[in-house]
Amino acid sequence: MFGGHHNAKCRLNDTWFFEIKTGVWRRIGTEKDNTTNGESTIGAPSPRANTSAVLYDGKIYLFGGHGGLSYSRIAYNDLFCFDLETEQWEKIIPSNNAPEGRGGHSTFASEGKIFIYGGWNSEMQFNNVMQFDLEKKEWYDPDCLYEVHRWNHCGYLVPAIPTWKFFIFGGEQAEYQEGTARAFGTYVNTSALLDMGTLRWTGFASDPEIYPEMPSPREYAAMAYDERDRRLIIFGGWNNGWFGDLYTLTVAKIVGPSYAIVSSNPALGQLSGNVELKISGRGFKELSISVLFTQGEKPVDAAGKLTI
Repeated sequence: MFGGHHNAKCRLNDTWFFEIKTGVWRRIGTEKDNTTNGESTIGAPSPRANTSAVLYDGKIYLFGGHGGLSYSRIAYNDLFCFDLETEQWEKIIPSNNAPEGRGGHSTFASEGKIFIYGGWNSEMQFNNVMQFDLEKKEWYDPDCLYEVHRWNHCGYLVPAIPTWKFFIFGGEQAEYQEGTARAFGTYVNTSALLDMGTLRWTGFASDPEIYPEMPSPREYAAMAYDERDRRLIIFGGWNNGWFGDLYTLTVAKIVGPSYAIVSSNPALGQLSGNVELKISGRGFKELSISVLFTQGEKPVDAAGKLTI
């Protein structure tokens, strides 16, 4: 756990672990409670809230947020990582310009890249996805937009075949013209997913007539994923009062099973004896795999060679 709001004019930058087995909280470093918006003594980011982070390859990557030393109310666009093995913070310096500072966004990671979506600052709101290549240390704009600007939503990246899916729910939405005064957005309870293969958004499960039990509009909800039953779990949030409710949304038809056939070569056409058929799949962990051919409705045995 890192940072957050303490009171109206104090943002924190302390780092904590909660040991699940022992039920004990442990602070990183020897610094005491920092309630004065002061600089960290362990190299952690400046005091801030409304940031977002993701665990990837043994490190926690944290981008942006609102805060600053001496309550300077900055919208940050910096990227930090916390190494779980060494318990050290490191600021990552990009080789090109970083995105505009923001808070209320979501962060996720896949295939050596850190992604951020949405968010807001005092001047503008965002509905795009930005990606950071960890190897090249470069930011890219893949031109991936979704509807009206959204912030303070919850999201989760879910393993799926053939490509992973990033799900979002709720938050605030609004469209402001440049130069006009900022105001509060509208709380929403719509859902959408981003296909990581095509980088295209799709709305789903957002029609109250089809989903009468969907959560009421809210921001600051938390989302988790139950891999066994393939369902999203959404807890709490804010809409002129704090919620303590819990909802689940089954996404098995979208995510699919943990294994799948993804291609065959040849894909079509008649097969006769001694013709090689190459079938490719993902997620198969057992060697006891059988491939059956059918002649009408009757399965036919065929000799073959299996490689994994």
